[in-house]
Amino acid sequence: MSAPLPARSAILLVARREFVMQVRSRTFVIGLLITLLFFGGIFLLGAYISGQASSHTLGVTPQAAGLRPIVEQTAHLQGVDLTVREVDDAPGRQQVRDDDLDALLTGAPGAYELVGHDSVDSGLQAIVQTAVEQQAVTTALAGAGVDPARVADSSALTVSALEPADSDKGQRLALAFVGTLLLFFSLSGYGSLVATGVVEEKQSRVVELLLATITPWQLMAGKVVGLGAVGLLQLVILSAVAGVGAGAAGLLALPGAAFGMFLMVLLWYLLGFFLYASLYAAVGSTVSRQEELQSVVAPMIFLLLIPFILTMNLLPSDPRNGITTVLSFIPFFSQTVMPARYALGVASLWEVLVAAALAAAAIVVVVRVAGRVYRNSVLRTGARVGLREAFTSTPS
Repeated sequence: MSAPLPARSAILLVARREFVMQVRSRTFVIGLLITLLFFGGIFLLGAYISGQASSHTLGVTPQAAGLRPIVEQTAHLQGVDLTVREVDDAPGRQQVRDDDLDALLTGAPGAYELVGHDSVDSGLQAIVQTAVEQQAVTTALAGAGVDPARVADSSALTVSALEPADSDKGQRLALAFVGTLLLFFSLSGYGSLVATGVVEEKQSRVVELLLATITPWQLMAGKVVGLGAVGLLQLVILSAVAGVGAGAAGLLALPGAAFGMFLMVLLWYLLGFFLYASLYAAVGSTVSRQEELQSVVAPMIFLLLIPFILTMNLLPSDPRNGITTVLSFIPFFSQTVMPARYALGVASLWEVLVAAALAAAAIVVVVRVAGRVYRNSVLRTGARVGLREAFTSTPS
Protein backbone atom coordinates (compact mmCIF):
# COMPACT_ATOMS: atom_id res chain seq x y z
CA MET A 1 0.00 0.00 0.00
CA SER A 2 1.50 3.33 -1.07
CA ALA A 3 1.98 6.14 1.43
CA PRO A 4 -0.48 9.06 1.18
CA LEU A 5 0.73 12.12 -0.68
CA PRO A 6 2.04 14.99 1.44
CA ALA A 7 -0.44 17.85 1.63
CA ARG A 8 1.71 20.23 -0.40
CA SER A 9 2.29 17.68 -3.17
CA ALA A 10 -1.41 16.82 -3.32
CA ILE A 11 -2.45 20.47 -3.58
CA LEU A 12 0.14 21.21 -6.28
CA LEU A 13 -0.89 18.11 -8.21
CA VAL A 14 -4.54 19.17 -8.28
CA ALA A 15 -3.57 22.78 -9.04
CA ARG A 16 -1.39 21.70 -11.97
CA ARG A 17 -4.19 19.51 -13.34
CA GLU A 18 -6.68 22.41 -13.19
CA PHE A 19 -4.20 24.90 -14.67
CA VAL A 20 -3.15 22.70 -17.59
CA MET A 21 -6.72 21.66 -18.41
CA GLN A 22 -7.95 25.25 -18.51
CA VAL A 23 -5.01 26.81 -20.35
CA ARG A 24 -5.03 24.10 -23.04
CA SER A 25 -8.77 24.36 -23.57
CA ARG A 26 -10.28 26.25 -26.48
CA THR A 27 -12.53 27.98 -23.97
CA PHE A 28 -9.55 29.80 -22.42
CA VAL A 29 -8.25 31.06 -25.76
CA ILE A 30 -11.70 32.04 -27.05
CA GLY A 31 -12.57 33.67 -23.73
CA LEU A 32 -9.32 35.65 -23.80
CA LEU A 33 -9.99 36.88 -27.33
CA ILE A 34 -13.58 37.80 -26.50
CA THR A 35 -12.42 39.69 -23.41
CA LEU A 36 -9.85 41.61 -25.45
CA LEU A 37 -12.50 42.50 -28.03
CA PHE A 38 -14.90 43.48 -25.25
CA PHE A 39 -12.42 45.84 -23.59
CA GLY A 40 -11.38 47.21 -26.95
CA GLY A 41 -15.01 47.87 -27.78
CA ILE A 42 -15.59 49.59 -24.44
CA PHE A 43 -12.54 51.77 -25.00
CA LEU A 44 -13.62 52.81 -28.50
CA LEU A 45 -17.21 53.39 -27.39
CA GLY A 46 -16.06 55.45 -24.42
CA ALA A 47 -13.76 57.53 -26.62
CA TYR A 48 -16.59 58.10 -29.11
CA ILE A 49 -19.12 59.06 -26.44
CA SER A 50 -16.60 61.31 -24.71
CA GLY A 51 -15.82 63.05 -27.95
CA GLN A 52 -19.50 63.49 -28.75
CA ALA A 53 -20.36 64.77 -25.28
CA SER A 54 -17.48 67.25 -25.00
CA SER A 55 -17.97 69.04 -28.33
CA HIS A 56 -21.01 70.68 -29.92
CA THR A 57 -21.79 72.54 -33.11
CA LEU A 58 -24.35 75.34 -32.87
CA GLY A 59 -25.88 77.28 -35.75
CA VAL A 60 -26.84 80.92 -35.12
CA THR A 61 -29.08 82.92 -37.44
CA PRO A 62 -28.23 86.57 -38.27
CA GLN A 63 -31.21 87.63 -36.16
CA ALA A 64 -29.68 85.98 -33.07
CA ALA A 65 -26.05 86.79 -33.89
CA GLY A 66 -25.87 89.34 -31.06
CA LEU A 67 -25.92 86.46 -28.59
CA ARG A 68 -23.02 84.63 -30.22
CA PRO A 69 -20.15 86.25 -28.22
CA ILE A 70 -21.91 85.52 -24.92
CA VAL A 71 -22.60 81.90 -25.92
CA GLU A 72 -18.96 81.36 -26.90
CA GLN A 73 -17.71 82.95 -23.68
CA THR A 74 -20.09 80.82 -21.57
CA ALA A 75 -18.97 77.62 -23.31
CA HIS A 76 -15.33 78.56 -22.76
CA LEU A 77 -15.89 79.18 -19.04
CA GLN A 78 -17.60 75.79 -18.72
CA GLY A 79 -14.77 74.01 -20.54
CA VAL A 80 -16.99 72.91 -23.43
CA ASP A 81 -15.71 72.73 -27.01
CA LEU A 82 -18.36 74.67 -28.92
CA THR A 83 -18.22 75.56 -32.61
CA VAL A 84 -20.62 78.31 -33.65
CA ARG A 85 -21.63 78.83 -37.29
CA GLU A 86 -23.73 81.68 -38.65
CA VAL A 87 -26.44 80.33 -40.97
CA ASP A 88 -29.80 81.43 -42.30
CA ASP A 89 -32.91 80.00 -40.66
CA ALA A 90 -34.12 77.59 -43.36
CA PRO A 91 -30.69 76.14 -44.29
CA GLY A 92 -29.87 75.93 -40.58
CA ARG A 93 -32.97 73.87 -39.84
CA GLN A 94 -32.07 71.52 -42.68
CA GLN A 95 -28.54 71.12 -41.29
CA VAL A 96 -30.01 70.24 -37.91
CA ARG A 97 -32.25 67.67 -39.62
CA ASP A 98 -29.17 66.24 -41.41
CA ASP A 99 -27.23 66.17 -38.10
CA ASP A 100 -24.64 68.64 -39.43
CA LEU A 101 -25.59 70.93 -36.55
CA ASP A 102 -26.44 69.86 -33.00
CA ALA A 103 -28.89 72.75 -32.68
CA LEU A 104 -29.92 76.05 -34.25
CA LEU A 105 -30.36 79.29 -32.28
CA THR A 106 -32.82 81.66 -33.91
CA GLY A 107 -35.15 84.50 -32.93
CA ALA A 108 -34.59 87.86 -31.30
CA PRO A 109 -34.08 88.94 -27.65
CA GLY A 110 -37.16 87.93 -25.66
CA ALA A 111 -38.14 85.36 -28.30
CA TYR A 112 -35.14 83.13 -28.80
CA GLU A 113 -35.70 79.57 -30.02
CA LEU A 114 -33.25 76.68 -29.76
CA VAL A 115 -34.07 74.07 -32.41
CA GLY A 116 -32.86 70.47 -32.20
CA HIS A 117 -33.43 67.40 -34.36
CA ASP A 118 -35.41 65.31 -31.86
CA SER A 119 -33.97 66.87 -28.70
CA VAL A 120 -31.27 69.29 -27.61
CA ASP A 121 -28.32 68.14 -25.53
CA SER A 122 -28.85 69.27 -21.93
CA GLY A 123 -25.30 70.67 -21.69
CA LEU A 124 -25.72 72.75 -24.85
CA GLN A 125 -29.15 73.88 -23.70
CA ALA A 126 -27.69 75.01 -20.36
CA ILE A 127 -24.98 77.04 -22.13
CA VAL A 128 -27.49 78.86 -24.34
CA GLN A 129 -29.89 79.39 -21.43
CA THR A 130 -27.12 80.94 -19.34
CA ALA A 131 -26.13 83.21 -22.23
CA VAL A 132 -29.72 84.34 -22.77
CA GLU A 133 -30.16 85.13 -19.08
CA GLN A 134 -26.88 87.03 -18.98
CA GLN A 135 -27.89 89.11 -22.00
CA ALA A 136 -31.27 89.87 -20.42
CA VAL A 137 -29.65 91.00 -17.16
CA THR A 138 -27.12 93.15 -19.01
CA THR A 139 -29.87 94.79 -21.06
CA ALA A 140 -31.99 95.44 -17.95
CA LEU A 141 -29.06 97.01 -16.08
CA ALA A 142 -28.19 99.24 -19.02
CA GLY A 143 -31.82 100.30 -19.28
CA ALA A 144 -31.80 101.26 -15.60
CA GLY A 145 -28.67 103.35 -16.03
CA VAL A 146 -26.41 100.87 -14.23
CA ASP A 147 -23.06 99.98 -15.75
CA PRO A 148 -23.03 96.16 -16.23
CA ALA A 149 -19.21 96.15 -16.03
CA ARG A 150 -19.28 97.63 -12.52
CA VAL A 151 -21.83 95.02 -11.43
CA ALA A 152 -19.64 92.27 -12.87
CA ASP A 153 -16.61 93.61 -11.01
CA SER A 154 -18.47 93.80 -7.70
CA SER A 155 -19.74 90.22 -8.07
CA ALA A 156 -16.42 88.69 -9.11
CA LEU A 157 -15.57 85.37 -7.48
CA THR A 158 -12.05 84.05 -7.07
CA VAL A 159 -11.78 80.26 -6.93
CA SER A 160 -8.79 78.62 -5.27
CA ALA A 161 -7.89 75.14 -4.04
CA LEU A 162 -5.91 73.99 -1.03
CA GLU A 163 -4.07 71.54 -3.25
CA PRO A 164 -2.93 72.11 -6.83
CA ALA A 165 -5.11 70.68 -9.54
CA ASP A 166 -4.10 67.22 -10.73
CA SER A 167 -3.37 67.57 -14.43
CA ASP A 168 -3.21 63.78 -14.70
CA LYS A 169 -6.66 63.17 -13.24
CA GLY A 170 -8.02 61.85 -16.53
CA GLN A 171 -5.20 59.30 -16.78
CA ARG A 172 -5.70 58.22 -13.17
CA LEU A 173 -9.43 57.88 -13.73
CA ALA A 174 -8.80 55.71 -16.80
CA LEU A 175 -6.42 53.48 -14.81
CA ALA A 176 -8.98 53.13 -12.03
CA PHE A 177 -11.71 52.31 -14.55
CA VAL A 178 -9.64 49.65 -16.35
CA GLY A 179 -8.37 48.13 -13.12
CA THR A 180 -11.87 47.92 -11.65
CA LEU A 181 -13.23 46.22 -14.76
CA LEU A 182 -10.37 43.71 -14.88
CA LEU A 183 -10.81 42.80 -11.23
CA PHE A 184 -14.58 42.48 -11.48
CA PHE A 185 -14.59 40.22 -14.54
CA SER A 186 -11.65 38.11 -13.34
CA LEU A 187 -13.05 37.54 -9.85
CA SER A 188 -16.61 36.85 -10.97
CA GLY A 189 -15.60 34.72 -13.96
CA TYR A 190 -13.02 32.48 -12.35
CA GLY A 191 -14.86 32.36 -9.05
CA SER A 192 -17.89 30.95 -10.86
CA LEU A 193 -15.59 28.54 -12.70
CA VAL A 194 -14.50 27.08 -9.36
CA ALA A 195 -18.12 26.37 -8.40
CA THR A 196 -18.87 24.93 -11.84
CA GLY A 197 -15.86 22.61 -11.65
CA VAL A 198 -16.89 21.35 -8.21
CA VAL A 199 -20.39 20.50 -9.42
CA GLU A 200 -19.08 18.81 -12.59
CA GLU A 201 -16.77 16.55 -10.57
CA LYS A 202 -19.54 15.81 -8.13
CA GLN A 203 -22.09 15.06 -10.84
CA SER A 204 -19.71 12.77 -12.76
CA ARG A 205 -18.56 11.03 -9.55
CA VAL A 206 -14.93 11.92 -10.37
CA VAL A 207 -14.67 13.48 -6.93
CA GLU A 208 -15.10 10.05 -5.33
CA LEU A 209 -12.01 8.77 -7.15
CA LEU A 210 -9.99 11.84 -6.24
CA LEU A 211 -10.93 11.69 -2.57
CA ALA A 212 -9.75 8.08 -2.41
CA THR A 213 -6.17 9.38 -2.49
CA ILE A 214 -6.34 12.97 -1.16
CA THR A 215 -8.39 14.79 1.44
CA PRO A 216 -11.32 17.12 0.63
CA TRP A 217 -9.37 20.11 1.92
CA GLN A 218 -6.45 19.34 -0.40
CA LEU A 219 -8.79 18.95 -3.37
CA MET A 220 -10.52 22.26 -2.67
CA ALA A 221 -7.22 24.09 -2.11
CA GLY A 222 -5.70 22.64 -5.29
CA LYS A 223 -8.71 23.62 -7.36
CA VAL A 224 -8.69 27.17 -5.99
CA VAL A 225 -4.94 27.58 -6.52
CA GLY A 226 -5.02 26.11 -10.04
CA LEU A 227 -7.93 28.16 -11.32
CA GLY A 228 -6.59 31.21 -9.53
CA ALA A 229 -3.34 30.81 -11.48
CA VAL A 230 -5.31 30.62 -14.73
CA GLY A 231 -7.14 33.84 -13.85
CA LEU A 232 -3.85 35.48 -12.90
CA LEU A 233 -2.33 34.49 -16.25
CA GLN A 234 -5.28 35.98 -18.11
CA LEU A 235 -5.06 39.13 -16.00
CA VAL A 236 -1.37 39.57 -16.80
CA ILE A 237 -1.99 39.04 -20.53
CA LEU A 238 -4.88 41.53 -20.60
CA SER A 239 -2.92 44.11 -18.60
CA ALA A 240 0.12 43.73 -20.87
CA VAL A 241 -1.95 44.09 -24.03
CA ALA A 242 -3.77 47.12 -22.59
CA GLY A 243 -0.48 48.74 -21.53
CA VAL A 244 1.25 48.14 -24.86
CA GLY A 245 -1.83 49.31 -26.79
CA ALA A 246 -2.22 52.48 -24.72
CA GLY A 247 1.49 53.23 -25.01
CA ALA A 248 1.49 52.72 -28.78
CA ALA A 249 -1.53 55.00 -29.12
CA GLY A 250 0.16 57.69 -27.03
CA LEU A 251 -2.54 57.47 -24.36
CA LEU A 252 -0.29 56.34 -21.51
CA ALA A 253 1.29 59.47 -20.07
CA LEU A 254 1.85 57.95 -16.60
CA PRO A 255 3.83 54.72 -17.03
CA GLY A 256 4.85 54.76 -13.36
CA ALA A 257 1.25 55.07 -12.19
CA ALA A 258 0.17 52.40 -14.68
CA PHE A 259 2.80 49.96 -13.36
CA GLY A 260 1.77 50.74 -9.78
CA MET A 261 -1.86 50.08 -10.66
CA PHE A 262 -0.84 46.82 -12.35
CA LEU A 263 0.84 45.62 -9.15
CA MET A 264 -2.18 46.77 -7.17
CA VAL A 265 -4.54 44.79 -9.44
CA LEU A 266 -2.41 41.66 -9.03
CA LEU A 267 -2.35 42.01 -5.25
CA TRP A 268 -6.07 42.55 -4.91
CA TYR A 269 -6.88 39.87 -7.46
CA LEU A 270 -5.05 37.31 -5.32
CA LEU A 271 -6.67 38.51 -2.10
CA GLY A 272 -10.13 38.75 -3.66
CA PHE A 273 -9.89 35.46 -5.51
CA PHE A 274 -8.90 33.36 -2.50
CA LEU A 275 -11.65 35.04 -0.52
CA TYR A 276 -14.39 34.47 -3.09
CA ALA A 277 -13.19 31.22 -4.68
CA SER A 278 -13.23 29.44 -1.31
CA LEU A 279 -16.86 30.42 -0.88
CA TYR A 280 -17.68 29.46 -4.48
CA ALA A 281 -16.16 26.01 -3.89
CA ALA A 282 -18.09 25.61 -0.65
CA VAL A 283 -21.50 26.56 -2.02
CA GLY A 284 -20.86 24.58 -5.21
CA SER A 285 -20.32 21.46 -3.12
CA THR A 286 -23.82 21.76 -1.62
CA VAL A 287 -25.58 21.04 -4.94
CA SER A 288 -25.34 18.08 -7.30
CA ARG A 289 -26.56 19.58 -10.58
CA GLN A 290 -25.57 22.57 -12.69
CA GLU A 291 -29.22 23.64 -12.81
CA GLU A 292 -29.15 24.27 -9.06
CA LEU A 293 -25.86 26.15 -9.04
CA GLN A 294 -27.07 29.59 -10.13
CA SER A 295 -29.39 29.99 -7.16
CA VAL A 296 -26.63 29.35 -4.62
CA VAL A 297 -23.95 31.56 -6.23
CA ALA A 298 -26.28 34.53 -6.84
CA PRO A 299 -25.60 36.15 -3.42
CA MET A 300 -21.86 36.21 -4.13
CA ILE A 301 -22.42 37.79 -7.52
CA PHE A 302 -24.24 40.60 -5.72
CA LEU A 303 -21.35 40.88 -3.25
CA LEU A 304 -19.06 41.54 -6.22
CA LEU A 305 -21.55 43.73 -8.07
CA ILE A 306 -22.32 46.17 -5.24
CA PRO A 307 -18.76 47.52 -4.76
CA PHE A 308 -18.28 47.53 -8.54
CA ILE A 309 -21.33 49.75 -9.06
CA LEU A 310 -20.42 52.04 -6.18
CA THR A 311 -16.87 52.40 -7.44
CA MET A 312 -17.89 53.18 -11.01
CA ASN A 313 -20.57 55.68 -9.96
CA LEU A 314 -19.21 57.46 -6.88
CA LEU A 315 -15.43 57.62 -7.22
CA PRO A 316 -15.13 59.45 -10.59
CA SER A 317 -17.05 62.49 -9.32
CA ASP A 318 -16.15 62.24 -5.62
CA PRO A 319 -12.90 60.30 -5.02
CA ARG A 320 -12.97 61.10 -1.29
CA ASN A 321 -16.53 59.88 -0.81
CA GLY A 322 -17.05 58.64 2.75
CA ILE A 323 -18.97 55.51 1.78
CA THR A 324 -16.29 54.23 -0.60
CA THR A 325 -13.57 55.14 1.89
CA VAL A 326 -15.14 52.91 4.54
CA LEU A 327 -15.90 50.10 2.07
CA SER A 328 -12.29 50.09 0.87
CA PHE A 329 -11.28 48.60 4.25
CA ILE A 330 -14.03 45.97 4.46
CA PRO A 331 -13.22 42.48 3.09
CA PHE A 332 -15.45 41.43 0.13
CA PHE A 333 -15.56 45.11 -0.89
CA SER A 334 -11.94 46.25 -0.55
CA GLN A 335 -10.68 44.19 -3.50
CA THR A 336 -12.68 46.43 -5.85
CA VAL A 337 -12.75 49.81 -4.10
CA MET A 338 -9.23 50.16 -2.68
CA PRO A 339 -7.32 49.74 -6.01
CA ALA A 340 -9.54 52.40 -7.61
CA ARG A 341 -8.95 54.81 -4.70
CA TYR A 342 -5.22 54.18 -4.97
CA ALA A 343 -5.25 54.83 -8.73
CA LEU A 344 -7.06 58.13 -8.15
CA GLY A 345 -4.42 59.19 -5.63
CA VAL A 346 -6.74 59.42 -2.61
CA ALA A 347 -5.54 56.28 -0.80
CA SER A 348 -2.04 56.16 0.66
CA LEU A 349 0.13 53.07 0.79
CA TRP A 350 -0.50 52.52 4.50
CA GLU A 351 -4.25 52.41 3.83
CA VAL A 352 -3.67 49.78 1.15
CA LEU A 353 -1.55 47.71 3.54
CA VAL A 354 -4.15 47.92 6.33
CA ALA A 355 -6.96 46.89 3.96
CA ALA A 356 -4.81 44.05 2.60
CA ALA A 357 -4.07 42.81 6.13
CA LEU A 358 -7.80 42.83 6.95
CA ALA A 359 -8.54 40.93 3.73
CA ALA A 360 -5.82 38.37 4.53
CA ALA A 361 -7.30 37.84 8.01
CA ALA A 362 -10.73 37.37 6.45
CA ILE A 363 -9.28 34.77 4.07
CA VAL A 364 -8.03 32.69 7.01
CA VAL A 365 -11.52 32.64 8.55
CA VAL A 366 -13.38 32.10 5.28
CA VAL A 367 -11.10 29.27 4.13
CA ARG A 368 -11.65 27.40 7.41
CA VAL A 369 -15.42 27.78 7.19
CA ALA A 370 -15.53 27.00 3.46
CA GLY A 371 -13.27 23.98 3.94
CA ARG A 372 -15.61 22.54 6.54
CA VAL A 373 -18.67 23.04 4.34
CA TYR A 374 -16.87 21.54 1.32
CA ARG A 375 -15.65 18.51 3.31
CA ASN A 376 -19.11 17.76 4.67
CA SER A 377 -20.97 18.25 1.37
CA VAL A 378 -18.82 17.22 -1.57
CA LEU A 379 -19.63 13.49 -1.32
CA ARG A 380 -23.33 13.99 -0.70
CA THR A 381 -25.46 13.65 -3.82
CA GLY A 382 -29.15 14.11 -4.44
CA ALA A 383 -30.96 16.90 -2.64
CA ARG A 384 -29.25 20.22 -2.01
CA VAL A 385 -27.39 20.41 1.31
CA GLY A 386 -28.28 23.40 3.47
CA LEU A 387 -25.35 25.55 4.58
CA ARG A 388 -26.19 25.10 8.25
CA GLU A 389 -26.37 21.34 7.83
CA ALA A 390 -23.17 21.30 5.80
CA PHE A 391 -21.33 23.22 8.49
CA THR A 392 -22.52 21.21 11.50
CA SER A 393 -22.74 17.67 10.06
CA THR A 394 -19.93 15.19 9.52
CA PRO A 395 -18.87 13.87 6.08
CA SER A 396 -20.57 10.70 4.88
